[in-house]
Amino acid sequence: MCAVSSSKNPYAEINFQGLVDEHSLGRTDPWQARLAIAQTLEDLAPVFSEEVTVPFFKFLVKEEALGDRSAEVRRGMLSAGSAVIDYHGSRHLAELITMFETHLAGAPPTSEATDFIQEAVVISFGRVARHLDSSDARLPTILARLVESLKTPSEQVQYAVADCLAPLVKVSRSLAPQLANQLHDELFTAPKYAARRGAAYGLTGVVKGIGISAMKQFDVFQQVKNATENKKQHESRQGAMFALETFSSILGRLFEPYAIHALPLLLTAFGDSTPDVREAATDAARVIMKNMSAYGVKLILPSLLSGLDEKQWRTKKGSIELMGMMAYCAPRQLSQSLPIIIPRLTGVLTDSHAQVRAAANKSLKQFGEVISNPEVQALVPVLLKAMVDPAKTPNALSALLKTSFVHYIDHSSLALVSSLEQIANICPFCSAGYSHFGAGSEGT
Repeated sequence: MCAVSSSKNPYAEINFQGLVDEHSLGRTDPWQARLAIAQTLEDLAPVFSEEVTVPFFKFLVKEEALGDRSAEVRRGMLSAGSAVIDYHGSRHLAELITMFETHLAGAPPTSEATDFIQEAVVISFGRVARHLDSSDARLPTILARLVESLKTPSEQVQYAVADCLAPLVKVSRSLAPQLANQLHDELFTAPKYAARRGAAYGLTGVVKGIGISAMKQFDVFQQVKNATENKKQHESRQGAMFALETFSSILGRLFEPYAIHALPLLLTAFGDSTPDVREAATDAARVIMKNMSAYGVKLILPSLLSGLDEKQWRTKKGSIELMGMMAYCAPRQLSQSLPIIIPRLTGVLTDSHAQVRAAANKSLKQFGEVISNPEVQALVPVLLKAMVDPAKTPNALSALLKTSFVHYIDHSSLALVSSLEQIANICPFCSAGYSHFGAGSEGT
């Protein structure tokens, strides 16, 4: 029997006649066994001998254990490697740093497996560097190598580098200003998309390592603002949107005070003449809204609502689009704002400008897409039509009352139904209406 795999099933074997062996057809990837090995290695990390530490990493990197086809196994192997570094890395710094530097200096990833290995090596490299003293002469070289790997066109690798930079910058604060200036330049002027995207992640890692005070110390937000006003280079404006997205994604609520002041920048970018900038602004707005607290939503909502009353159609359109991004808020925040937003959005569906009407329709559809309750999801088109045209409200209420709810009604679904209630000025849960809701709606 030849150990040859079938193209349709890599675990099905081909016999000497060139036919698939029927006994092997039902085989699947035995990833559980490899995961068990990874977990065993992690548990054995404290008792690893000095002789096997470096060969273990050769197995992880060169034998591509870190590039396993199973995500569970990859995480298990990386966790095992991290544990070994934590216990024994300080005694093998030279060998491990040389191995990781050699790998990162080699050819760029050419497959999904090598991309996974690249990410894991970056994470391991940063973890090894944590054993270095702040006065170690190798630290600047390692930081430079990590920053260089930010240009890798892989979101996973760039995120991993940002995660590694934070603790390293924390112990080498003297290098932070130079690093921040370098990343600022690449963020706004680098010709390649991957380099600008990576610089945004790197700058976020620096800010996270120093603390949110680094935003003021390195004048980060002002430079982002200046970049959005650069009319000559769209790369600069796109880089600014990348920065806003990564700041909100990685720093979370710490960035919220700045996120509120970023709204005018997003509104401007929504109307940018370059599609790439508009797309980056949409991604940034989605992430910012997702990480916004209830207090933050309360702060920004009045300014967005006032934007609907502007005479300039571009400002009105930007406010509508940004309001549509609120569909990605956390469910509890969304449930509080949806009854206010939906009626106002329906009010601009009859605007005289076609692009404003189109933006309002798109935003309403975005709110419908985040509904997770299957019964309400099926009613979304009917409910939205009723909100647009009050004459169709009785039909929507009738469809709502005829629906038997068997799934839990989440905050977003309940908020959408409550918005219809406000428009119709009656409660669909009262008297006869309540009897149509099944046990799944209890507690809502």
